[in-house]
Amino acid sequence: MDKSSALSFDNFSFIYGGNKRKSPSVSDISFNLNEGEVLILAGPSGSGKSTLSYAMNGIVPWRLKGFMKGDVRIFNKSVWDYDFMELSEKVGLVKQNPIDQLVTFRVKDEIAFGLENLKYHEEEIKKRVKEVSEFMGIGHLLERDVDQLSGGQKQLVILCSFLVMEPSILILDEPIAFLDQKSESFLLERLNKLIKSPKYNLTVVIIEHRLSRVVDFADKIVVLAEDGTIRLKGKVSEVLKNNFDVLRKCNVRVPWINNVFFKFKESLSPETKEITIPTNFRELIKIPDELSKNELEKFATILKNTEIKPNILEKYDKFEEKIEFGELYTQKMLKRVVNKHESQESSIIDLNTKNNKKFILETIDLNFKYPNTDIKAITNLSIKIREGDFIGLIGPNGSGKTTLLYLLANLYEPTSGQVLFKNKPISEYDPHEYARKIGFIFQNPENMIFKPTLKEEILYGPENFGISDKIDDKYLKKLISLIGNEEESKNPFNLSWGQKRRLNLSSIFVYKPDIILLDEPFIGQDQRTIDSIIETLYIENKRGKTIIISSHDYHLLLKYTKLIIELNKDGSLRNYDSNGNFFNKHKNLGPIVLMEKIKQKLVSAVE
Repeated sequence: MDKSSALSFDNFSFIYGGNKRKSPSVSDISFNLNEGEVLILAGPSGSGKSTLSYAMNGIVPWRLKGFMKGDVRIFNKSVWDYDFMELSEKVGLVKQNPIDQLVTFRVKDEIAFGLENLKYHEEEIKKRVKEVSEFMGIGHLLERDVDQLSGGQKQLVILCSFLVMEPSILILDEPIAFLDQKSESFLLERLNKLIKSPKYNLTVVIIEHRLSRVVDFADKIVVLAEDGTIRLKGKVSEVLKNNFDVLRKCNVRVPWINNVFFKFKESLSPETKEITIPTNFRELIKIPDELSKNELEKFATILKNTEIKPNILEKYDKFEEKIEFGELYTQKMLKRVVNKHESQESSIIDLNTKNNKKFILETIDLNFKYPNTDIKAITNLSIKIREGDFIGLIGPNGSGKTTLLYLLANLYEPTSGQVLFKNKPISEYDPHEYARKIGFIFQNPENMIFKPTLKEEILYGPENFGISDKIDDKYLKKLISLIGNEEESKNPFNLSWGQKRRLNLSSIFVYKPDIILLDEPFIGQDQRTIDSIIETLYIENKRGKTIIISSHDYHLLLKYTKLIIELNKDGSLRNYDSNGNFFNKHKNLGPIVLMEKIKQKLVSAVE
């Protein structure tokens, strides 16, 4: 074994609990990571990524019991030979959900907590807290209460609380999931700086679904299959270049760069000269320079249909009743047979009647200030939302996106101003009646899990609304199957993060609300689940549901939403525009930049 090895797995398998007959969560895992290297750990939801992270820092087997085979070695020493506290100092694990690791009330206390437990001197603690918080860009938050932070800010606080401990290995479970674009870029830049710093000599494991954001500074990648075995491993560049189809089959969110390139490559004739496979956007943006006019047109079409306005959902554009989609719906799809004239005519009607749709939600001079503070989360916000709108809600961390969703759902009471539902203040509705109109997916999926089994959890809403007797058993089974291959008696808290999110979706789809509010629904989701969620929401929107998605995943919002609401840092309105207009004005997304380059080359080809 290499003497510089920081982390290694040797034929490692693990079964949770006391039943040896259960299928292992991970099976026959073997790989090595040297000091100073960065590893991406990828795979579908429920494939065992979190289990491997727990094995790296001793949670498995010291805190989570089960049956283990093989070995895990940290700096050439078996985890069995470490004291748990010693191992915890060497290996820091930043979990996917920051709330799981928050233990104090103030930011500076949270960052200092670990050092205080290890009895560091007070002056040393203050020095480290100040240095790390400023390094990570949250020095201004040190006196703030933790419960006043956005999800992204909490993520940065937790990361700082580990960095002050100066670990040798740092495991990051979807570290950019809750971050806006600016914070995400900042965090990745800081991580890159940390990795290269001789002071820290840090070895990093990143568990991530969005490979495109982390491949540039990672050395190796391990891709797990759904059965918890390793499907691919090796250098990042080689795995991405040579295994596109395998990665797609593994249900991994392949970087859009690879997605577009390989589809374009398939469209070319065999005699076309070979084009070098790009490994990053800098290489992809040069490809139009090598193409003919015909090839540029093909490239533009594929880019548009794949990453800007996907045509994959067009098959659902014509239907009459609730349809069967994948594993979700039980009713059959009734496609209408239309000729070209009818299709074009209905398209014109859709465009012309859009403005005739009634307003379903409206905010008038809406303000919200957190109690006992001067922090304004929402400022003078006035917006109108029509029935059937499909809206992406964006803004920097702390701009009030989650707060706005809570206000629309009548879970917070405005400091001033009003929220109207169908031209009537929501304060005048019976709360129980209004709750039936709203389906709300919280940012933290555990915040809306109340029952001990999957079946009881899905039926919790219908029972509260007095409609449980109207839920068909077959429909219920389909909703359970959306979660994965799980028994209806399983405890929801034993699901993966991604599965809990899918359970949340099933729990609101079951009672058919008029408005669906989703707070970061794509966090922790693999490609197949995202496709499932998007197609389901698309169908619900076609059936007249109003949908608002708060997300930092601008790429997905670009592809699927119709309107964009953008908030400023103080919770005021910055922009409210159609999807196309918004993203054309904010040309900072790779697909838009690439399309502009192709258009320029086409103009030059004509001239």
